[in-house]
Amino acid sequence: MTPEEKIARQKRTLAILIVVLAVGAVLIATLARKIILPLRLLIAAVDFVAAAVLWVAMRQASEKK
Repeated sequence: MTPEEKIARQKRTLAILIVVLAVGAVLIATLARKIILPLRLLIAAVDFVAAAVLWVAMRQASEKK
């Protein structure tokens, strides 16, 4: 596996993880009715922040090259 292929695989994995975190945040905020609303919103916000941090890190890493 060449370094370019390895980097492409890592970027693809990060992109999938970002999408999973964002979709999970929306699902938790809307579908988890047994959890009280403030806690649901807090969990969803944490997921969105994690997705945003990963997205920014991925963009910065790709701009360095």
